Amino acid sequence: MTDEHDIDIAALKRGERGSQDTFYRAYARVVLDRVRRLGGPSIDAEDVAHEVFIVAFRRLDSFREEGSLGGWLYGITRRVVANARRRAAVRRMVGLDQIAEPPAPGLSCEQEVGRRWRRQMVLRALERVSSSHREVLVLVDFEERTTAEAAELLRVSVGTVYSRLHYGRRAFAAALRKEVAARTGVVPEGPLRWGEDL
Repeated sequence: MTDEHDIDIAALKRGERGSQDTFYRAYARVVLDRVRRLGGPSIDAEDVAHEVFIVAFRRLDSFREEGSLGGWLYGITRRVVANARRRAAVRRMVGLDQIAEPPAPGLSCEQEVGRRWRRQMVLRALERVSSSHREVLVLVDFEERTTAEAAELLRVSVGTVYSRLHYGRRAFAAALRKEVAARTGVVPEGPLRWGEDL
């Protein structure tokens, strides 16, 4: 990811194309991954990530340069994902929630099926975890941020991050076991691995 210091905030606020491209390239992958993990399997992650950038470009004037650009974008991502989850709940009620996912390049059919199955299990399990716990899990366990970074992004204390992480991991592990058991009929024992396909 591009260092925040490489982004000319003034040029970005003026709408200069080069700075917008740099900003997008710096954060596109991060935003898409966050949207997938925070939003769950019921939202179209690419559309929602695109919406995050639309909102961000519209709201550039609200960014204060003494703050973190990544933190500011994270706040926008959280709000856009929350709105998308509400819309997805409505779509589920009316039966419009089936979204086709494009295949990953270079995988055999069996590998692709396995990748999709694992991703769905993880995303469904994350969806069962409360939003405050899910956010900490995504930041610390999936994005591998420090607890201090997570605390800054979420605007909570480091102690709160540790507490949410502890309970979130327990809730996630239980939810993942239930998802796997529901799909396979086998209750897994021991630690479960996740994340490589997300």
